[in-house]
Amino acid sequence: MSSTVTQIHESHWRNFLDDQLHAALYESWWHKDRINYWRHTRLLAPALEILGSFGKRTWLTVGDGAGTDAWRLIDAGLGEVLATDLDDTMLAKTKAAGFINNYQVANAEKLPFPDNSFDFVLCKETLHHMERPYLGLYECLRVCRYAVAVIEPQDPYIDVPQRTDVFQPGYERVGNFVYCFSEHEINKLGLGLNLLGTATKHMSDVYIPGCEFKTCSNEEPMWKDILLQLANIENQTKAGFIKPNYIQAVLFKETVSPEVFDFLRTANNSWKFSNTNLNPYIANNNNQKQPSSLK
Repeated sequence: MSSTVTQIHESHWRNFLDDQLHAALYESWWHKDRINYWRHTRLLAPALEILGSFGKRTWLTVGDGAGTDAWRLIDAGLGEVLATDLDDTMLAKTKAAGFINNYQVANAEKLPFPDNSFDFVLCKETLHHMERPYLGLYECLRVCRYAVAVIEPQDPYIDVPQRTDVFQPGYERVGNFVYCFSEHEINKLGLGLNLLGTATKHMSDVYIPGCEFKTCSNEEPMWKDILLQLANIENQTKAGFIKPNYIQAVLFKETVSPEVFDFLRTANNSWKFSNTNLNPYIANNNNQKQPSSLK
């Protein structure tokens, strides 16, 4: 039985085009010269920078709304992509427009796919909408062969520098409490599941309403404003006064060879790679029978 939050999310996408603003937003998402396109492409670094180096593979996008994440993966030449969300109204429209090839209705907390169905899973800004986000992440790991890419809001109360004010829960208009994540939590998940390892990176993002309709042009005041705000935030971050508002991560299963993991660590020195297969009570992972290893 669907929860109230799930029903609100389903209704959000089913009725997305019922007002002029949302219809205009949908049309804006497919223009590569827009500021909002640039913002979301930056957020996709786990898929494009890390896992994109493996070339054409099979992908699943979880909580993909209108299929914009799947479209970006396809456009980057990363292979066959299946886009999923709780409701497929917008996914069907996007497929009809030729931006994606395949879609399916799927609840991330109970994905309707066998184990190891896809090489990679992308879960971008989806977990924080869920009532049981860790269950969703476990499901993503279950259905992937090699790795899950995650992009989520950064928890301001965990990891240094920590906020010291009284915690105030945040809620979104689509009905959910906003779960935020941290590097420490990502690594704990890897340790608990004895995954091969994790890669994490932090990123600052600035959103100004209306950026969906403005171009990345030196003649555009909003573009200059966003770049200036980002520069100020990054300077404060380097000084240790604040931390970025997004965490980007990749969780690697044991089916990725240690040699590949070490290569990625060397090739991506702006990322923090951590081995999490450290449980001394589990037999040597290299001797365990696993699905075909990514080498």
